[in-house]
Amino acid sequence: MNIVLVQPRGYAWSAQPRVATVACIMPPLGLASIAAVLRKAGHTVTIVEGALNFRMTNRQLAEHIAAEHPDLVGFSATTSGFPDAYDCCRIVKDLLPATKTVFGGVHASWGKELLLQEYPAIDYVVAGEGEEVLRLLADGDTDCDRLYFRNNGEVSHGTREVSLVDLDALPYPAYDLLEGFPGKYLLPLFSYRRHPGATIISSRGCVYRCSYCDRSVFGNGFRWNSPEYTFGQIEWLHREFGVRHINFYDDLFTLNRQRVATLCEKLAAARLPVSFNCIVRIGHIDAELISLLRCGGCFMVSVGIESGDQSFLDSHKEGLALDAVRRDIALLYKNGLWVKGLFMMGFPGETLQTIAATREFALSLPLKDANMTAFTPFPGAPISATISEQGLFDNDWSKLDCEQFVFVPKGIQSREILEREQAKFYRQFYSRPFMRYQVYPKLLFQSPHSIWRLLRHAPAFLGFRRTLGEKESGK
Repeated sequence: MNIVLVQPRGYAWSAQPRVATVACIMPPLGLASIAAVLRKAGHTVTIVEGALNFRMTNRQLAEHIAAEHPDLVGFSATTSGFPDAYDCCRIVKDLLPATKTVFGGVHASWGKELLLQEYPAIDYVVAGEGEEVLRLLADGDTDCDRLYFRNNGEVSHGTREVSLVDLDALPYPAYDLLEGFPGKYLLPLFSYRRHPGATIISSRGCVYRCSYCDRSVFGNGFRWNSPEYTFGQIEWLHREFGVRHINFYDDLFTLNRQRVATLCEKLAAARLPVSFNCIVRIGHIDAELISLLRCGGCFMVSVGIESGDQSFLDSHKEGLALDAVRRDIALLYKNGLWVKGLFMMGFPGETLQTIAATREFALSLPLKDANMTAFTPFPGAPISATISEQGLFDNDWSKLDCEQFVFVPKGIQSREILEREQAKFYRQFYSRPFMRYQVYPKLLFQSPHSIWRLLRHAPAFLGFRRTLGEKESGK
């Protein structure tokens, strides 16, 4: 079977790149993993990446897909990416009525029957991880309990339970099918030492139950690749593609301590010229583990902090205390790891006082980078059930991208106030003395390729800075 797998653009069409896409372009690893399994089963597979074809309209993208004459087109979509994906899907069906279409990913895993009822151009929906289900569908087998379809006008699904895949049994993702890999895919600015880089997901799932996280795909279990498999993948990426830095995109990279320890020991012993960064969970950090990470080539860790108000953490971020955040970040900094803090603004119950508490908490920590995202109640997240009772919610799927403030809590008068406070956070964070005297002087030497990217796309970044200034001033 001839199959095209599509990652939609996921943001409003523009002939010019967005600052977010010049700051970071992540490869569609889910599709690359599915493609590797389908190819191993004997199918012909093409991957179309919307973010790399941002100048194409949805019609042009659909015509590009149709030119491959596929028997099956698979779309992986986040919530914000779904409208673009469906628009493209609809046009593909107009051009090639006999071609079957299938949707997967987090939004499809939540929507299932709803999507089939409301969007007629979709033929199948996959709930949960897609490798084995897509292989069965491509082989002509639809009897799978995680595959949804129409049957005599009614939405139905298969009955046979299909087990979760053995992660070590999967072939490495088909990075070679990603256009321009690895050079065109850009890790977040200043998160890496060397270029080119690549992203790896070496585990699936999360045991925590945060209110704003949609666990529709992997649930609340936790599975992982063995350290031997992951080391082999890093070695292969370096050998075959010249990759020199790895971005581990696991939710809980360090949860299985022994796995991480063994992997770092293997990396240190092999002396590969490959560094990496990862996400670590507060409470799963100690001096010995930090030493192992550093010996294995760890350059930077990201930590999810979200808020400087303990009551919000108690309500929304399971098992996290501000005292533990201070302790672990101080330990990371003391032992020489670059630390990036991940924050969120606009929680239900948020006020100007709680926003200020988060900002002051962030400014007090030895963080060298930070993200402040907009609180976003995704449809599959626990918080979504009552979100309309707690403030004003603009339930436009295309806007649910963690960049736009679609939810305004009752304690805040307008979306513009949230935007102003977000801009204020960034200005104060990046202008504090810690950044000027301890971080900025080292950037040229620690991440020279990031400096080059910053200069190359200076107009986009300067425009973004002006926009933040205008939001903070209320213009």
